[in-house]
Amino acid sequence: SDRAALCAGCGGKISDRYYLLAVDKQWHMRCLKCCECKLNLESELTCFSKDGSIYCKEDYYRRFSVQRCARCHLGISASEMVMRARDLVYHLNCFTCTTCNKMLTTGDHFGMK
Repeated sequence: SDRAALCAGCGGKISDRYYLLAVDKQWHMRCLKCCECKLNLESELTCFSKDGSIYCKEDYYRRFSVQRCARCHLGISASEMVMRARDLVYHLNCFTCTTCNKMLTTGDHFGMK
């Protein structure tokens, strides 16, 4: 089209050859940043959005995850299936033997150290 798109970050016209598309909006490459830590998300594989704000993965999980996996330390969403052992919570894929990496399932015997 003849009209230049407007950047969702700064509101300025995008006349650059390349731009980013995130959350159905166009962004200057320099303007797509985490609203918390200001990390430039231009080269990141993912970004997250909540209530119109853009977050990097770390800040999104830190602010909005109820629990974190005891193995990988990433957030666990309320809709995910989990495994529990004592007071710890794990993603299903993270609930594995630390020695042989065998995935443990309900009914398996295991020890915790």
